[in-house]
Amino acid sequence: MKKLLFIFILAFSSSTHAKWQYYVQPVELLYEGDNSGSRAYIVFKDKLPLADCGDQDGGYIRIYGDTQKGQYFISTLLAAITANKKVFPALAGCDDWGRPVLTGLRIRAGI
Repeated sequence: MKKLLFIFILAFSSSTHAKWQYYVQPVELLYEGDNSGSRAYIVFKDKLPLADCGDQDGGYIRIYGDTQKGQYFISTLLAAITANKKVFPALAGCDDWGRPVLTGLRIRAGI
């Protein structure tokens, strides 16, 4: 577990333009698109819009599930959903459908 957290810290420290949000409850994970797993979305209890993404309401946050980082996100989010825990996401940029992209994720005990 410590190694996984260390990897998260290293991966997230490189995303300098990410806008960190606040602790929020993930409630749904959605997969769609082709078989590559590249189009996954997380839905949080509170919507997290990103101003740069136009008219999107922040209901669906993109995860690139075909990347190592995206797979870490999905694993962590599934654990948080199952344990009914909140996470602290960072968003940066928009995907090809104009939806915010998850670029960082923090989770800690007791929240």
